[in-house]
Amino acid sequence: MVNTGKINFLGERGKCFESINESKTVEKVDLIVVWKRCVAYMFDIFIVNLFAFLVLIASTLIIGPSLEIYGIAFANLALFAYFVYFESSAGQATPGKKWMDLKVMDFEGRRISFVRAFFRYFARGMPAFVLVVVDVTANGVGIVNEHLLWYFFMPFVTYIPILFMDEGKGVHDVLAGTVVREGSAGNKE
Repeated sequence: MVNTGKINFLGERGKCFESINESKTVEKVDLIVVWKRCVAYMFDIFIVNLFAFLVLIASTLIIGPSLEIYGIAFANLALFAYFVYFESSAGQATPGKKWMDLKVMDFEGRRISFVRAFFRYFARGMPAFVLVVVDVTANGVGIVNEHLLWYFFMPFVTYIPILFMDEGKGVHDVLAGTVVREGSAGNKE
C-alpha cells in the first residue's frame, strides 16, 4: 500500500483506490468496476457505430453522399435510442454492461425510468454539447472540424469523477440519481 496523505493505492483484490472525505470516512472505489464500465462503454459505442456506419453506407449507395448532415443526426439518434432503451429496460443494462455484469439503477437498487435514462444520457454528453455551442458561437461553424478531436474527448469529463466519488458515480450518475453496480449486487424491481 502506498499512502499519499488522503489517498491510498492498494493492491488487494480489486479494491485499489480509497480516499478520505471531509467527514474522515474512507471511500473505496473498486477499480475493477471502473474498468468494466470503460470496456462496456467502448463495446457499446462500437456496436452502435457499426450499425450507424452500415446504415450510412447503404443510404449513401441509395440516395447519394449529398445528405451528410442527416447521417450525423442519424448516428446521434442511434446512440440516444440505444443507451436510453437498454438502460431503462428490464435488463437495466446495455449489451456491453450485460457482458461486463453491470446494471444501471437508482440509489435504492430499482430499475430506472425511461425519463431518467433520457436525462442520464443527456447529462453524459452535456460537456461536449456546451463546448460545441461555445466554439461555434465564438468562432463560427467552420472551426468545428479543426477541434473535432477535443469534442471526442469531452464526454470523458463526466467519467473522471468515477475515480473519486462515492460508489464510483460519474457526473451523469449524480445528475440523474443513478448508480452502476455489478449485476450480482442486490436488485429490487
